[in-house]
Amino acid sequence: MFNHTQLPLRRFRSYFPVITGILALQTLLFLLMTISGGSTNPEVLIRYGALEGNLLAAGEWWRLIVPIFLHIGALHFLFNSFALYLLGPQLEWLFGKGSFLLFYLLTGVVGNLATVWMKAAVISAGASGAIYGLFGVYVYLYLFRRGSIDPETGKGLMVLLAINIVFSLFDPRINLVAHLGGLLAGMLLAGPLLRMKRG
Repeated sequence: MFNHTQLPLRRFRSYFPVITGILALQTLLFLLMTISGGSTNPEVLIRYGALEGNLLAAGEWWRLIVPIFLHIGALHFLFNSFALYLLGPQLEWLFGKGSFLLFYLLTGVVGNLATVWMKAAVISAGASGAIYGLFGVYVYLYLFRRGSIDPETGKGLMVLLAINIVFSLFDPRINLVAHLGGLLAGMLLAGPLLRMKRG
């Protein structure tokens, strides 16, 4: 797999502009929320566009998209940002910029829809559904496209995914429904996107 971890920042921006843009946007929003009263403050979260079932039902459909770029607390923000930096570049390179952005948004939206459907959280925000969507692509490649991913890398990612899911089961603050929704969406969308890329 392509090793991006040692790329200077300037080259990273050039090679992976979508991921760079996402990281910049969610960093800006996190800073603004912090200044506005804190990213864990429910009123601040709602004001900035966090997912809330009643407001969504009232027609604020954009609350399915905006929360993908919001985070609740510094650890949540740092973990998802690092995960995007770690998992995303190979897939932006593989799918192309436009398809990668569409994929990222769709898996995040599916995670948010699953959250609302299962009533898994009163207020929800975070890129976790989209991050698990990226995991879903790697699961698809490892299980159904043998040879497209280094076996040792694939095993490592599967272990990392399993650890994260187990951890999610024991932490009530984590929206496991969004994680699993994004993961399933990523696995289902990976095949069609790869076929489109080849076409």
